[in-house]
Amino acid sequence: MRTPMPISGSRNGWAEGRGVRLYLAAAICCSVPVRAPVPPAPVSLAVPASPVPVRAAGRLTLVYELHVADRGVRPLRLERLEVRDADHPNAGPVATYGRSELERNIKLIAPRGAPPPRALTSGVRAVIYIWIPFDSAAPMPRALTHRVTFADGSTAEGASVTVGMPTDLVLGSPVGAGDWWIGLGPSNTSEHRRAVIRVGDDTVPHLAQRFAIDWVKMDPRGEYARDHRGRRNTDWYGYGEPVFAVTDARVAAINDGIPENTPGENSRAVPMRVATVLGNYVVLDLGAPAAGGPHHFALYGHLQPGSLEVHAGDSVHQGQVLGTIGNSGNSDGPHLHFHVTEAADSAAAPLRGEGVPFVLDSFTVVTHDPERVAQHARLTGLGVHRAALPVEGDVIRGVR
Repeated sequence: MRTPMPISGSRNGWAEGRGVRLYLAAAICCSVPVRAPVPPAPVSLAVPASPVPVRAAGRLTLVYELHVADRGVRPLRLERLEVRDADHPNAGPVATYGRSELERNIKLIAPRGAPPPRALTSGVRAVIYIWIPFDSAAPMPRALTHRVTFADGSTAEGASVTVGMPTDLVLGSPVGAGDWWIGLGPSNTSEHRRAVIRVGDDTVPHLAQRFAIDWVKMDPRGEYARDHRGRRNTDWYGYGEPVFAVTDARVAAINDGIPENTPGENSRAVPMRVATVLGNYVVLDLGAPAAGGPHHFALYGHLQPGSLEVHAGDSVHQGQVLGTIGNSGNSDGPHLHFHVTEAADSAAAPLRGEGVPFVLDSFTVVTHDPERVAQHARLTGLGVHRAALPVEGDVIRGVR
């Protein structure tokens, strides 16, 4: 056997030196503690309402929520969320949320009867609000997976979630001519987007207002009231304006007789309960989607008492007047609250359904809310748009 030549010194010196080096390497190796693998996080992940692509602010967008339910005994802190294309798991994430972004886009839900939670602890559910816009050249995934990492290094992965086909629910405008501010409209931060509702014995909260819009009429200067303050309902430009059926439909339910509020944040004519929060309203049954499933329902809220021109069971045609804009229910001033839900029946449709995306057949953006512009929010471009959903901060011009 060939003997290796020493680098320097005698053969024995080289061998001794080599032995020393091997010993030191072994000692260093053995001195490094072996970290025990971090067990999977004791949580469950779920997406109660599968995402359906909708064109908003110029991009095809996915809007949905990931629920993280803690089943362990110690508090957890979310550190990172990765959303991946289930068909291409080794590709880069479709979207990534770091700690700071998660903190801005999360709501903690406690069990019924428990005080508001301050951390993700046993029995608490974290609702993560997800809004993913896709470039026109980017393919839309057919399914998504989610991986959550916590501050202690533990992780959790959820099952694959199917992405629906882009919405084919094309509607006409629910309001008439003039300029209309899309107040609290679709965005990932609007009050409607974050409104989590549990009714009766519900254990999983609903987001009926996921794509809701408050339609507020404005003058060409951007004022919503003739006296610049709107101290009376009649001072508001939208007060008494008619609202219209967005498509041929059947009247599924109505609610009337709730008195109107005096404009103001803390002014309510009646106590706010499930039966009064939407004020006087009309619910239209739009029928089941082409692919089947539960019916879609359109809700018109906060209408004037006594102004409803339809009854439950009536058939209506697109453009037919349903009632007039008022200030009833949980409303600070005259406007139309409009949203579309998917629900088992008309009784569940107003608040216990899941908000589904829709698009307007056509609208023209004439300007934007300066506050949303200052926030660098993504808004719809000026001009005419077809088969798209206006977003929070757009001001669109209605023509009828």
